[in-house]
Amino acid sequence: MEGIFLRKKFNVWLFLLFLCGLAFIGMYIFLNIVDPEATSELLTFLIAGIMICLVVIPSWLLNLGAYIHIDETSIKAKYHWFGKIDCKLSDVTFAVARANTLIIQLKDGKTHTIMGIENSWPLCSVIRRNMSFDVTEQPETLTEKLNSLKATKKKGLIYVCSGVALMFIIIFITVFLTGEREMHEFSNIDWTIFAIMGVIEIATVIATFYFAGKTGKNNVPIEKLQYTIQRRIVETQPLLPGFVIAVFADENYTVRITLFGYPNQTSVYYTVQEIASDYTFFKSYESEMFENIEQLQGGFEALIDITEKVLH
Repeated sequence: MEGIFLRKKFNVWLFLLFLCGLAFIGMYIFLNIVDPEATSELLTFLIAGIMICLVVIPSWLLNLGAYIHIDETSIKAKYHWFGKIDCKLSDVTFAVARANTLIIQLKDGKTHTIMGIENSWPLCSVIRRNMSFDVTEQPETLTEKLNSLKATKKKGLIYVCSGVALMFIIIFITVFLTGEREMHEFSNIDWTIFAIMGVIEIATVIATFYFAGKTGKNNVPIEKLQYTIQRRIVETQPLLPGFVIAVFADENYTVRITLFGYPNQTSVYYTVQEIASDYTFFKSYESEMFENIEQLQGGFEALIDITEKVLH
């Protein structure tokens, strides 16, 4: 399967923004020729033009020549400016998709975050169907880890929200202590207060961004634990009674489909079990009887065969 990158398409808005940047630079050069004395007042045009071009050019180069190819055994990709992946699917421990973003974690500890992918969800599904890694911990142990990680994230969010609130409080306190005066009206004491509160504000901003970044890093581990818990439940929960022929799961391990038959007969049927939000496992559907397995074979092609793991 091939990845579709958004940046490989012509972006009209980036092109227009680049033209604006060139126009600002050109305006400054033209005015410098016509009236050199006036250009010092129009230096803003030059700075704005250069800044716009410095932003647009790297954005244009982002994912230039990018590709991602995934088959049943390997992943090969070139992304962003210098990012590269060339590994087997057996080296992947987890994959998660977001809007136009694909995150891939490898056994060597590296995490590849590929942005600007239009079909990130289908790519993630292909990876999850073919990746392979062993999980030995029981769902109860994994759930404890998940709850601990969620508590850490919640604490981090409280710190971030408190930091944002504190930023505004510092501003209000500064305005109050300086008597709501304009900066050109400040006395020496006002400037001292302003400097002290400014340092506190900068420290608060740095601390808030630190906790925001640290809290954000918990998102993927939480999703990975949720996925792992679901996988362990699907693989370890007892099967429904009957003559089991095969067992399948979807790529997210939220559903288990068990194919049943009868000794010395070709008739088959299947059941569907799902995982609820509280990780309880329940039977949600039982099919009608089919004359033979060939009538169902096409419906299981997109699923993961977990028969060996469940019947070991």
